[in-house]
Amino acid sequence: MRRRTGTLLGALIVLLTVWAGAAAYMWLKADRHQHAEWNNILHRFNQADIERLNEMVHRHREGKGDYLLLIPPAFDGGYWIHDVHSNGRTITWTIDNTRDGMSSGADKGKQEFICQNIQLRENSERYVYTLEQCAGEDDEILPVFTYRKDSIAENTKKHR
Repeated sequence: MRRRTGTLLGALIVLLTVWAGAAAYMWLKADRHQHAEWNNILHRFNQADIERLNEMVHRHREGKGDYLLLIPPAFDGGYWIHDVHSNGRTITWTIDNTRDGMSSGADKGKQEFICQNIQLRENSERYVYTLEQCAGEDDEILPVFTYRKDSIAENTKKHR
């Protein structure tokens, strides 16, 4: 009888260990998924946001999809919102400045670019994100988003 009790106790311990491991795995997986969705909206433009934007460029080059919503700080009028979708083959970049009171005329509204490639062109002062092989753009290289490196350093200090 004693041997059977020991075997049952051992089986119960193994079962509880497996259950706890599965519960921990599911909790961690849910936490990472939640963090990944939260990480798709960039609005601080600190070092972490720029790294996330660079990750999207890299993922597109690898043929993997991604999605970002960029809301850079407003300076004079209102926000210019960048809605960026990639399926790994095509990238759709929409710029919406309808919330900006300083935009007017032909410049005001939504612009959509459907392109094959995105590139990061970096110099000592700026990160410049460009689109290439865009529908209706005749092999033009389109700079769609630029951010100053000194602003990133300042924003990183603010949002620690």
